This record gives sequence, structure tokens and C-alpha cells, in this order.
Amino acid sequence: MKIVMNTLSQINGVEIYPIISLIIFFIFFVVMAYFVFNLDKGYISDMKNMPLEEDENDSSVNDLENKF
Repeated sequence: MKIVMNTLSQINGVEIYPIISLIIFFIFFVVMAYFVFNLDKGYISDMKNMPLEEDENDSSVNDLENKF
């Protein structure tokens, strides 16, 4: 850890990088939270039920069923 601290102390303006990374993280988090809370409830329901639905157009599943 001493090597890292020594290297970082020699860089001019290094104290701005943690501030910039925190701001980027906070902006990303706020944008994603806004996106999630404003999703259409029907879209969420469709995505939730998608793994349970059987797709008739999926030829790979039909090919596997026909082989056995």
C-alpha cells in the first residue's frame, strides 16, 4: 500500500479522480432508477412471464423434440 500512496502523492491533481468517479456513479444510479421506476407495467409483466411461455416459432426446440 505504501507504493500506491507514494505513487499517487506524486501525481498533480489526483484528488479530482475520486470526486469525478463518485459523480459518474451517482448520475448513472439516478438515471437507472428513473428508468426502472418509469417502465411500463405491461412490459414488466411480459418480461416476467417470458421464461414461462412456450414459443411455437422456436425451431431449435422443435428439432430437439423430434429427435427424441
